[in-house]
Amino acid sequence: MRKLVSYLAAFSVLTVVSCRSDNDSEVPNEQDKGIILNSDAKALSMRISYNNSGVLDMIPGSTVKDTNAGDFPLVLVAEVAPPVYNGKTLRATHVALEGNYAYVSYNTEGETYLGAVEVLDVTNPNAPQLVMQAILPNTDVSSVRYDSGKLYIAGAHNVDDSGAPTPAFVGSMTLSGGMLSNSLQETVLTGKVGTDVTSSSSKYYAVTGATGVLAQLNKTSQQVEMSIPINDLRALGYNNNKIVVLSGTEGVKIYDANGLSLLTSFATSTDVAEAKRTLDFLDTKLLVSEGYAGVGVYNLSTGAKLQTLAVPTSVPGVDPSDIVSNAVSVNSNRVFVANGGAGIYVYAPTNNTLTLLGSLDLTGSSNYVLSKGEYIFVATGAGGLKIIKTVAPQSGAIDCSGYPVYNGSEWLNVNSGQTLAYSGTKSLQGINVNQTLTWCGALTASQGVNINSNATFNMYGQFFQGSQSNPWNSLNINSGSLLNLKGNLTTYGHMTLNSNANWKIEGNVTILGNLTINQGSKIEFVGTTSTITINGTVTKNGTSTITGTYTDVNHKL
Repeated sequence: MRKLVSYLAAFSVLTVVSCRSDNDSEVPNEQDKGIILNSDAKALSMRISYNNSGVLDMIPGSTVKDTNAGDFPLVLVAEVAPPVYNGKTLRATHVALEGNYAYVSYNTEGETYLGAVEVLDVTNPNAPQLVMQAILPNTDVSSVRYDSGKLYIAGAHNVDDSGAPTPAFVGSMTLSGGMLSNSLQETVLTGKVGTDVTSSSSKYYAVTGATGVLAQLNKTSQQVEMSIPINDLRALGYNNNKIVVLSGTEGVKIYDANGLSLLTSFATSTDVAEAKRTLDFLDTKLLVSEGYAGVGVYNLSTGAKLQTLAVPTSVPGVDPSDIVSNAVSVNSNRVFVANGGAGIYVYAPTNNTLTLLGSLDLTGSSNYVLSKGEYIFVATGAGGLKIIKTVAPQSGAIDCSGYPVYNGSEWLNVNSGQTLAYSGTKSLQGINVNQTLTWCGALTASQGVNINSNATFNMYGQFFQGSQSNPWNSLNINSGSLLNLKGNLTTYGHMTLNSNANWKIEGNVTILGNLTINQGSKIEFVGTTSTITINGTVTKNGTSTITGTYTDVNHKL
């Protein structure tokens, strides 16, 4: 059977909304799904690249040149290339995050039905691992949701292979210790494709595209309990006992989760593009990605439009047709918008209005974004998945209240004779210390950090520096100087301890580049729990001293 490129078609004919429980073929399908499981974590993780890892510089939202330090430091942890199966390159479609596991779904563009679900272990935030994969032949996967040990999956089957009357399906996979399994129960639904899935404590819900439906299913039996026909369904969400659905032609409809009685409906921009969209919630607001119309911000109760987060009018080097709001995600009062070729745009509330903080220019088209906890996952289609981490002070970290908050420049310079001390969570361009600097909190520096001769830098908290793409933006501890670290340090470039330099460590250090230790340098590990992980090479020139108790993860020292 021929499939639509994105499975989503726009229709101008409205259908009468009604509830029924006898839709054709909406019964569990227990037959063997032919799932191909792969748990070779070493082989799978070869698709993870750190070539572009490092501190990200956010492009300021204001057109006025701002040289102040940023308030939202971010790090690109890694990039995950899409899986390839039988010569077909899959495309990331959705991410569900639960604890230390991220579940990533895939489908295939064009005529081929081929999907996958993969598990990313982010226990080590600097080194995520692909630990399991499930290939689903003749099946596309559009969306996944984790709930109480099960992974709910929405997608489409090739009906020529499955024998089902329609391609759309939804199902639940029982996980084993968080890992994927062959235990997948499916229910066929009316429509071209299952586009999204969500759940409440007792039910789960799915929507299907084209001449589709909103379906309520029993978690135990997989039976469809209610079904409402609605054209061109793109997304749905659960919020405060309400089910919210988005149609590309009929706008937003909000139902009571108990019985699916219609509470309210309102129009949004008509979205004729054949593409996935998402919605999310911020307090009493509903945020809807609306393609070329940007993101609409609505009052969830009344449907009144409060604001539009417009797509940028122009981005150098990007075709205007590629600038489109594909997805929106809310996390900790920040809003992330995937604007296609323009990248990711970040907003925060100011006086009850969302204000643009800045944008991230990421390689490839940003087709999907999910932010949860300390992570931001961005799907870029054939470009794979990007894993971004927000930088914040550690839980239970040192009390920084005795230090003033830094509100200075993006370049932090400490001149000879100066003793400066600051706190806060900031993103900088670079640091030059010529006397004494103390920082308490969380800090990133995208370029070089120099602790010059006989200077001291006391770092208490989280510190990320440099990038893999430009390792010469290095961290240098120069002659007679001291880096006193109490916390965590990750440097993506090279690190050098010059003659007679001193480095005191009480915490965890990750060096993704090379480490050079020159004559007379001293490294002292304090306490008994410190670790150091060095991915590059270690060069020792002359005699140096390393003391204390520590774990050398890669056995480089």
